[in-house]
Amino acid sequence: MKKILTVCICFILLFCGGVFASEIETFERNSSNRYGIPKRFEMGQKQIDAALKTPYVNSEELVYDFAELFTLEETEKLKETAQRISKKENYKIVIVTVPNLGRKSPMAYADDFFDYNDFGKDGILLLISIGSRDVYISTSGEGQLLFDSDRVNNTIDRITPSLSNGYYGNGASRFLDLVEQAFEKGISDKMSLCTIVDDLGNYTCKKPLPITFIILGSVVVSFLTIFFVTKKYKRIKKATDAQNYLNREEKDLYENQDTLINTRTTRTYISSSSNGGGGGSSHSGSSGASHGGGGGKF
Repeated sequence: MKKILTVCICFILLFCGGVFASEIETFERNSSNRYGIPKRFEMGQKQIDAALKTPYVNSEELVYDFAELFTLEETEKLKETAQRISKKENYKIVIVTVPNLGRKSPMAYADDFFDYNDFGKDGILLLISIGSRDVYISTSGEGQLLFDSDRVNNTIDRITPSLSNGYYGNGASRFLDLVEQAFEKGISDKMSLCTIVDDLGNYTCKKPLPITFIILGSVVVSFLTIFFVTKKYKRIKKATDAQNYLNREEKDLYENQDTLINTRTTRTYISSSSNGGGGGSSHSGSSGASHGGGGGKF
């Protein structure tokens, strides 16, 4: 009986391990490969220390389930979707789960994972830490403009219930759905005046004219127009005889009728964003690259 029970237990363990465990290929960071630090970043001691605390992975996989939260089926489906979106949009859409964050904050871990694995300049990364119950989204390059703070916060709100209830695969899948919807909608009005200016992903945003300035300018232009038109007609002498209004060369009178053919109203949208020029919150990672993002607990 004991042998049968032992065999059953081993079978269950092997079966469960096969379902949930997915081996992730990692590499060693050393001086010969610049510690995996991309050439666009400096390789100072700060960057080396941060890189050595970051797993070095194959950047083509896109889904790294170190915490083993997904089944094999979920992992393969997530990879397929992430790779499809990444290839289509020329971004890197990444999902990472970890047992714990070590001594890093969720923001630092997510930023470092993206930067020190050479995913490129543009991307969006979802980090799930099961130990600390943290969920965080890091955006890089053009990803900061596409997936601004509003979309980040909305995504965190939408996927947190699934994560809280232990449906990690569903939460990650929902993240990919919302990223794909963002690509379909394009950059929001808030970020439409922003442009990436360097390889580190820093961006600048033009400031639209304040609504008060536009209104004041319209009033001034209208006043000046009325003033000069009125002044022009004041120069005409008053006529005392009705004959002055007649064209003596033409004796016939014609009936004149104005007909309204068409009318069209044009509306122009003026952004009144409170931040004065669009833009969202950004910060620099240990690599020096600019990142956006946000997160919370689940």
